[in-house]
Amino acid sequence: MKKIRKKLSEDGFSILEVMVGLIIFSIGLLLLMSMMVVSIDGNKWAEDTTQSVQLIKEKVEQLKNTKMSQLQSGEDVVGDYARSWDIWAISSNLVGVTVRVKRADADLKEYACSTVTYMQPNQ
Repeated sequence: MKKIRKKLSEDGFSILEVMVGLIIFSIGLLLLMSMMVVSIDGNKWAEDTTQSVQLIKEKVEQLKNTKMSQLQSGEDVVGDYARSWDIWAISSNLVGVTVRVKRADADLKEYACSTVTYMQPNQ
């Protein structure tokens, strides 16, 4: 038993063991790199979705503070986001509003967020 321990401690690693270790380590790094790319794409998607939702909220609040007689459907562009809103009367003091925000990524694939709400605008 003493000879085995002594032999292992003095010999070190062979070139084959080092190469196998490096291959396993390299494969692990490659897998981590692909996970990092997926994570970066996911973060970009989340950032764009959050921005879209903020633009929707901003427009709804703006429409809530607009007089009933001045409300009208429309569209605008904010940065890379195209925003549109449709307004329809439900009763004399209640309107329905649909706000949509669209954007395109680098591959020209379109994404959209929308909401429908009912509100009583300022008289």
